[in-house]
Amino acid sequence: MNGVLYAASANEFQAVDVSSGTLLWRTPLDAELVAAPALQGDVIFVLAKPNQLLALNRSKGSEAWRHMIEMPIASATIVANATGVFVSSGSRLSRYAESDGHLEWQRELAGVLSRPTAAGDRVFVGSTDNNFYALEASTGRLAYRSRAGGDVVGSAANADFVYVASLDNLLRALRRGSGNQVWKRNLTTRTIAPPSTFGGIVLVTGNDPTLTTFDATSGMPIATFSVAADLQGVPLVDSTLEPFRVAIVVITRDARAIGLRPSGMMFREPPLAPIQTLPGRPLSREPFSIPNSQPPTSNSQTTK
Repeated sequence: MNGVLYAASANEFQAVDVSSGTLLWRTPLDAELVAAPALQGDVIFVLAKPNQLLALNRSKGSEAWRHMIEMPIASATIVANATGVFVSSGSRLSRYAESDGHLEWQRELAGVLSRPTAAGDRVFVGSTDNNFYALEASTGRLAYRSRAGGDVVGSAANADFVYVASLDNLLRALRRGSGNQVWKRNLTTRTIAPPSTFGGIVLVTGNDPTLTTFDATSGMPIATFSVAADLQGVPLVDSTLEPFRVAIVVITRDARAIGLRPSGMMFREPPLAPIQTLPGRPLSREPFSIPNSQPPTSNSQTTK
């Protein structure tokens, strides 16, 4: 993000310049991380054993604050946006304050919850009870619930829609505010991770392994890319698409990193080819005609 790669190991966090590989900072941690960190503004939020929520300064890596939380975090996931820090663990979804980590609300739902998605005034979470829940980000009140045909793997959202992937091999697009379904598409493979959305595109990963993209507004399929080996983790997506630049990076289980560029932005020149048809249109020949002759004009005068 912004030319910096943030990497976490079990007991360490570091920031690396993506263009040069230069180590910007390294922060040893006195506790083992249990989930992928979340970035918001100038802060990196980290879950660590035992039941700790930490905030690190993004520019220096120094610890801003640390807060003990009540919920068990052995299988927790975390996301953050301008409204707060959201943690799901088991059947519980909680919101913590971005400023100091104190608990603001907690909601118990059915089943085992997926990784939450925070967008605007909503926070979304799927469950193994085949339901997709939308909660008000400020209060935790249930805004709506949408039924799926299988366990909900996860979701992604933008300003207008939320995209839901479930184990019934369907990708659904719902209105973010109301939950009304706009479109749904069959997936050729069972999805293994929450979808991603960027630049008017929705990306879904499967267990074949494949990457499939759809138009975010209409749901029309765009392209499918098959990877040579099983994927490891969730693809890294650059939400700002630029010509000739890698937009998606996937890691495979045989220790390969594969970068994908959006082919529609490559601006390839068409190959040279001989002209088969001359441009323009043929014109009919006008008939030949002799101009009308005019009698000669005399300037002389007759003298009597």
